Amino acid sequence: MFNVLLGKKPQKSFEQLDEKARKRVYSVFEVLEVNPWPAKDFDLAKIESLEDCFRIRIGKYRVCYHVNTNAKEITVYRIEKKKDSTYK
Repeated sequence: MFNVLLGKKPQKSFEQLDEKARKRVYSVFEVLEVNPWPAKDFDLAKIESLEDCFRIRIGKYRVCYHVNTNAKEITVYRIEKKKDSTYK
């Protein structure tokens, strides 16, 4: 099992989501606890410019996270609505 950690910005973004989106994003967190690379369940892509970083597409939202396999931690560093500046 992995621990899913949210920083201040992702926590604030998560709290500001509407209820439906919040439930969908929370379901991703539950899956990540068991499998940090759920390619079969979600639209998962590696972020090329960063090591061990991935993004999951959930409708119009993106969850970007870093996997630390040694510490069994997943750090969510971004939850954003998709726009041109999402990955910059």
